[in-house]
Amino acid sequence: MRSPTWDRRPYWHATMPTIPRYDDRPLPERADVVVVGGGYTGLVAALMLARGGARVTLLEKEGIGFGASSRNGGLLHPGLQHGRAALVRQHGAELGGALYQEGIDATFIAERFIADNGLDAGHRRVGLALLAWSSKHLPGMEEELGEYLEGGLTGRMLRTPAEVREELGSDLYPGGYVLEEALRIHPGRYVAALASAAVEAGVDLHTGTPVTRIDRDGATRLISTSRGRLRAKAVLVATNGYTDRATPWLRHRVMPIGSYIIATEPMSEELARSISPRGRTYFDSKAFLSYWHVDAERRLIFGGRASFWRTNVDKTAAILQRAMHAVHPQSRGLRIDFAWGGNVAFTFDRLPHLGEHDGIHHALGYCGSGVALGTSFGLEMARILGAGADSVRQPSPFERTPFPGAPIVPAAYRGRPWFLPLAGEWYRLTDRLDRRGT
Repeated sequence: MRSPTWDRRPYWHATMPTIPRYDDRPLPERADVVVVGGGYTGLVAALMLARGGARVTLLEKEGIGFGASSRNGGLLHPGLQHGRAALVRQHGAELGGALYQEGIDATFIAERFIADNGLDAGHRRVGLALLAWSSKHLPGMEEELGEYLEGGLTGRMLRTPAEVREELGSDLYPGGYVLEEALRIHPGRYVAALASAAVEAGVDLHTGTPVTRIDRDGATRLISTSRGRLRAKAVLVATNGYTDRATPWLRHRVMPIGSYIIATEPMSEELARSISPRGRTYFDSKAFLSYWHVDAERRLIFGGRASFWRTNVDKTAAILQRAMHAVHPQSRGLRIDFAWGGNVAFTFDRLPHLGEHDGIHHALGYCGSGVALGTSFGLEMARILGAGADSVRQPSPFERTPFPGAPIVPAAYRGRPWFLPLAGEWYRLTDRLDRRGT
């Protein structure tokens, strides 16, 4: 059997500026702030703190942007995993409403931040079509859209397959809705632009430098790494889907979940229009969701959860290719040029969290919406860590929500979601049952 010929690295890596390595630079003895994690959140926070005059050292276990910041699907979209009504039921009218609105506003914050700082992120506002996997999903999706419209977004329902056809070259979905305030973005160019701006601002970057332990030492924090130790007045952990045993309290609260993507060869303008008539980005409403768009080079970028079992890029690429053909039969002749995967981080309440625990600040748990939330949380953490002792600051609603650990047998969870394969099979079953009659 012939081995697949696709490139097993993110397509973004092949089409982004090279980010230098900072492996062998001597660690400073002290910093005002140490940031752990070199993705969107860490880089944005470090950049803004350095511009404010702080001495900032950023420590990254791999290379800058190694994780989801250069591996995601290239969708910058509004919203959380919960709607307004659900958040109000869980957290009350004031806090629930504030959480929901912050989830929407994060997209505008990220878009404005990129523009204000002149960052080359290959971004373009194209809108998002969220497509109903089942006709049973349409009433709930109409409620979702109503909440988005109340939150300040613009959009409309797609109530028939014919209306879907105007947005998507596929007969698979019975309806859905469109939101205009969503962007297509080049994740690699964005993280490379952030890294360049951080260096220019004076951030002290260190790659290949895993943090092994963080301790309190009087009024300072002692950060132990594979290459030595340093002290800081404050520490921000921004490791999202790559949170490890260096921060056990956080590791018990986030689930790393694999997400996988394929990128086709460039296609003709005619084929690209047949797949995406208006150039939208797309999600569907399956529990085992798919997400996709046609990028600036007319490649079809198609991703999804693919599998919760132990797997590899070649297996998941084959799964995604079948799913892509089911959505777009006209894509069957397209060669797959790139296939890759990486971790997103889900939390047990499916909300992102920022705050402080035992003297360590954190911002993570984006549940698949990390381009917008990672940027807005980085800005918020810069405000928190850059505020003077006598300053008055209104806490973010995400600081005011408890950060739960595993709800069942917490002691059995050690940052490895052993239960996900079982959950994945349940999701597959619900998707099959929901599809009946559609």
